[in-house]
Order: sequence, then structure tokens, then C-alpha cells
Amino acid sequence: MTTEQMERTARATRPPWLVAADLAAVLLFAVEGGLMGVAAGLGPVGVLAVAFVSSLGGGLIRDLIVHAHPPAAVGSIAYPAAALAGGLVAALASGVLGGLPLGVRAPFDAAALGLFCVVGAITALDRRMSVLGAVLLGTVSAVGGGVVRDLLTGIVPLALRHDVSAVAAAAGAAVTVVALRCRAPRPVAAVLGVAACATLSLVATAQGWRLPALTG
Repeated sequence: MTTEQMERTARATRPPWLVAADLAAVLLFAVEGGLMGVAAGLGPVGVLAVAFVSSLGGGLIRDLIVHAHPPAAVGSIAYPAAALAGGLVAALASGVLGGLPLGVRAPFDAAALGLFCVVGAITALDRRMSVLGAVLLGTVSAVGGGVVRDLLTGIVPLALRHDVSAVAAAAGAAVTVVALRCRAPRPVAAVLGVAACATLSLVATAQGWRLPALTG
């Protein structure tokens, strides 16, 4: 199968519900990224920039890896529009949203993480990637934007330190891949993957779980 044929096949197998899941994750991550920009003391342009990077960075990396032309982040007005909407919500309602307890915001962050890892894993399988490649791509899709966001706001990326988000994303992607390999319907596999990632992320937040630091 040629690259052009694979491209057409991948587009044809990308159902509306999967696009909707991707856009929902973009919106949620844009709000979270924008709030982090506000907390870092950035101006309006900086807040919107962080919102865009947070929400579109992971998907852009995903699409570049699978040679999607053009990447969804720049190939459809829906993606930058969702990122802009999330950034504006964060900028205009930061006083309210920023003051919400962690227990209120955490489920939205966990859901966005789960959605991104599932979309990444399914996209990888549609592109004939290996099982391991699908899990890795799902993980990168979920945490990639956050890594760049943290770098922009001047901190060591949380996903590279003690945060369990990468582990949760990998678990969600793995559950999705296994479910699909067991011939579960794609929506069912997606729901299972999101549930696994979000549950692990929320439990880790509630219990204060952190990855151990390595000392030399």
C-alpha cells in the first residue's frame, strides 16, 4: 500500500466521534494551559500561546510522526478554534477557574489526558504501526503538549519528573490497543482506554502518588 493510499484509508477510518474526542481534549487542555499561563504571570498573548501549545502540541507531534498531511492542528479550522476558545475562557475566567479546588479541575484534566492517549493509539493502529508503537504514540500525544507548555512557563516538565501522567496515558493507550486486538468495537475500546487513563490519573491525584526520584 502506498503512502497516499494509507493516507486516504486513515482519513476514511477516522469517524466523527473520534474527531469530536480529539477536539474535546484540545479544548480542555487549552483551558488548563491558559490557566497555567495566567498563574505564571504572562500577558494575554503569552496566555493564548501557552494554551495553543498545550492543546495542539501533542496532536501535532502525533500527526508529524504518522506523516499526516497536513496535521489536524493546521489542516482544519476546528482545532485552532477550539484552542482559541479554551485560551479565551482561561484568560477571561481565570479568577473563577483558578480558584476552583483541585478535586474539581482534576477530572477534566484526566479526561483530556485519556482522550488524547486513545486518539493517538487508534491513529497509530490505523497507520499500521506496531502495538508498542501505538502505545508510545498514544503516550506522546497525551503528554507532548504539556511538556512544551511547562518549558514555556519556565519549569521542568512535570511529566519528566514525578508526575504520573505519562504512566496513566501509557496505561490508557495499552488498554485501547488490547481491546482493539480482542476485536472490541472501536467506541468501546476508546471508552475503556479513557476510563483506564482517567481513573489512574484521578487515583494518583487523590492519593498523592508520585514517581520516585532517582539519585546518583
